[in-house]
Amino acid sequence: MSESPAPSAPSAQATRRAAYFDVDGTLARSNIVGPLLFFRKKLMPPLVRELWLATIPARGLYWLALDKLSRDASNRSIYAQYAGLDAARVRALAAELHEAFWRPRLLPQGLKRVAELRAQDVALVFVTGSIDFLVEPLAKELGAELIAPSLEEKGGRFTGRLTGPPLAGTHKADALQQHARRMGVDLSASHAFGDAIGDLPMLKCVGYPVAVNPGRRLGAVARKRGWPVETWTV
Repeated sequence: MSESPAPSAPSAQATRRAAYFDVDGTLARSNIVGPLLFFRKKLMPPLVRELWLATIPARGLYWLALDKLSRDASNRSIYAQYAGLDAARVRALAAELHEAFWRPRLLPQGLKRVAELRAQDVALVFVTGSIDFLVEPLAKELGAELIAPSLEEKGGRFTGRLTGPPLAGTHKADALQQHARRMGVDLSASHAFGDAIGDLPMLKCVGYPVAVNPGRRLGAVARKRGWPVETWTV
């Protein structure tokens, strides 16, 4: 994995501060498979649903193994499972997903940090690999901007393909830096929060990175660099 550039010196226009949050595994005890299961259970005919659910243990092992090789590839494989689902029906369930899936998994320490930064007039930005419309209710509730991938639609149904690259690794860092340039954010005075090694390029972009519930690899990097390592629990 190529390294992202270090935080650049702020321009005269770069006066805003921002806090960039990963969502899955950082703000919430969640992953991108959870919403897929939620929608499949809601929308598939009973017999087809049971047959599909029976394949999940094997799929889960495959996705875990694939994730160790490439987060991009594992994300694409998981989102391919949205193929054929009615886009309007899935979007209509986003509010229900927020209440049933996101809200019970949000971490109180993360919500506290969000509130503290918002009170300091720091712009809140969620940078997540989860699909945009799945996280929009959470972002709206917490007053955050949202940077997230989108699913392609054709004929009113999802194709299972993303409209752009999965938002992981260097793609996250690129999206963060583009946002900072567009919005006049001083990255050297900004924060980022992430839990996985795929968040490392994003964390390296800011002056105040925090490793939250980090995996072994990110934890080792954070300690070596002297970054704060925090444990947020349900």
